[in-house]
Amino acid sequence: MNDVTVTVSGFAGNTPALHTGKDKDFAMFRVASTRRYVNDVGDWTDGSTLWFTVKTWRTAAVNLARSVHKGDPVVVTGRLELDEWEDADGKSRSGLVIAATSVGVDATRGKVEFSRVVHQAALPGAPDQDGGLVTARAGDTDPFDLGAPRPGSDETDQADGPGAGQRELVTA
Repeated sequence: MNDVTVTVSGFAGNTPALHTGKDKDFAMFRVASTRRYVNDVGDWTDGSTLWFTVKTWRTAAVNLARSVHKGDPVVVTGRLELDEWEDADGKSRSGLVIAATSVGVDATRGKVEFSRVVHQAALPGAPDQDGGLVTARAGDTDPFDLGAPRPGSDETDQADGPGAGQRELVTA
């Protein structure tokens, strides 16, 4: 395939807008990325700011709308695509959009709290209710458990204190 894949690091220019409709849910937001460099006299200088429109679909759109807020540092990876539409005056418009395959809050710029979203069908013994999302309760089996050492076991470093590294499954 000849897809153009890009990765952009920057800041959310707006809180993502979630659009729901008859086809499928999608969310869009803008990312500002400003290059910093050392100028001729050795001082750090801001370059021009590039603005990117980012679009996500389905469950990723819902997660994005709940997780990213204006001003948050983000890292976005996705396909560069041409988005075409008609404006309110009936004129044809187009623009480049990143169809995101990954969006994350940049943990190098602050503390990030993560909560995994679990589809009901992924939970052992869960009834199927139209593929809805559910919260796994304390003590439930983690369907994503990879056998990693648990906090408090002999194999983990306790320097982070009690409860460090524990995961909680929540409803999206």
